[in-house]
Amino acid sequence: MTFKYEGSIKEPSPRKCDHHPVPEKDDAMDADPEVRQNPMDHGYAWVILAASMVATFIITGTFRAFGVLYVELIIMFHSNATMASLVQGIMIFTSSIGSVLVLVFGLRRFTPRFWVVLGGLFYFFGFLTSSYAVSIEYLFFSYSCLIGLGMALSFSSIVVTMGYYFDKKRGFAMGLLMASGSLGSLVFAPFLRMLLDEYSVRGSLLIMAAITAHIIACGALLRPPAFSSKTSEKCRTSVTQNAPREEKSSLIFNGDNVCETNKPLYSSDPSIFLRNGKLRLFQHGTRSSSTEMIHRSKDLDGQLTTPLGEYTIQNFCISVSALDLNSEIKDKEVKINAIKKEQFFNFKILKNPSFMRLLFAYTVGSIGTSLPQSYLPALAIEQEAETTNAALLITVSSFFDLLGRLLIGYISDKRLVKRSYLIAVSMALSGVLQCLSPFYKDYWSLLLFSVFYGFFSNFMSALYSATLLDILGLDDFRSALSVMYSGYGIVSGAASPFIGDLRDKTGTYVTCFYLFGATHIISSIVLFTECISCS
Repeated sequence: MTFKYEGSIKEPSPRKCDHHPVPEKDDAMDADPEVRQNPMDHGYAWVILAASMVATFIITGTFRAFGVLYVELIIMFHSNATMASLVQGIMIFTSSIGSVLVLVFGLRRFTPRFWVVLGGLFYFFGFLTSSYAVSIEYLFFSYSCLIGLGMALSFSSIVVTMGYYFDKKRGFAMGLLMASGSLGSLVFAPFLRMLLDEYSVRGSLLIMAAITAHIIACGALLRPPAFSSKTSEKCRTSVTQNAPREEKSSLIFNGDNVCETNKPLYSSDPSIFLRNGKLRLFQHGTRSSSTEMIHRSKDLDGQLTTPLGEYTIQNFCISVSALDLNSEIKDKEVKINAIKKEQFFNFKILKNPSFMRLLFAYTVGSIGTSLPQSYLPALAIEQEAETTNAALLITVSSFFDLLGRLLIGYISDKRLVKRSYLIAVSMALSGVLQCLSPFYKDYWSLLLFSVFYGFFSNFMSALYSATLLDILGLDDFRSALSVMYSGYGIVSGAASPFIGDLRDKTGTYVTCFYLFGATHIISSIVLFTECISCS
């Protein structure tokens, strides 16, 4: 049978929509639907990256600047090193356990935007209430618990959001995100020192509360990826429902076996319509059954833009206008089945030896990665350095940390060496540098140590997420992060008061840096065991 197109079909006029206007040109209609619906690696993804970088700038900066505040807390509350270290230990533990709960349960109920905004509120109230502290024990709740929860809710949600919006440029985006954290450390340490000199501890904490409130604004910009699909679907449905009645048509057979236009095509499938005598497919993001039949038709060869009169396929008209689609019901059934199949946690990742090696290096090595900067100013003051110069060591370390992250991110993307080996080499060098702490007798030697320690110490922080994706893929990324964050919290949280007690018993922070270096050297050896297992 030969299709004939009878009657005049007016071209549907596009209806304006605030978010996704319907394209007027044919080539725009044929554009990739994934590009229109989900701004992966382009468009609003860069807004997400910018907001995430500002939030990470504040989160990491305030965390690493604790070393400046640590010295002042000991003086202000006449405390020992153990109690002051416990403030940071509880904060790390609370942050890590909170991150696990958000990753495993929280993000299944609410969007990352909700958790980042809530985390910003915890940050604000944590610094605000800490400014009224009357004892070091009071800070266990106000500073450790509230700020720790704020860090957990916000940072883990930001990392997950970056995975939603970036694919091909994920390494570049994550590198910029982590570099913003290093930049925050670079700025906040001298800034906090200046605030302490001008406004004392209480005034400084009040100003920090105002600064951390900006995390709320950053979180408000993190709209979920589904937003693009929903607004696109809403616009296209509006175009379909509001088109003039005489402009709608469908294909059926009359008595002479001629394909005519009597019923609206839109009643069958809103994705298919006639334009200039040609059948056009306008994708909605989900495919209905008639759309599937068009794609599966062997005789069409994908030539949807050829005039209808050239085809002799009878079942084509039937597939367009005679099917009862019920696409919404089918979509709901698919979502229900997906929820049933979704696991809260994949325990199989614990059987992956590469992941277990990385987990050990991340958790045990975190003692020598995240904690030394908190004690570096105290070590400098122990060597009779001025408080301002002592805070400057964190700035120098953070600057070279930033350079190291950018360089190692570029090298790792070249795929010349496995990322886990790069982490192992950096940990070995960092461990040796920390174990040589007895030789740092003056401020200039400590400054040189800050340069090399800052450059090599945080390769793990820059590469762990990309390494996880290399080992496990995106499906198990959330489960792996929850394990690593919980391990980090338990180990580093327990180590902080132990390090303070070690200083109280030995009378020097040099022994603490022995411990920091040992954890990095051991972690490096564990990562290098992969070479033995491969051989």
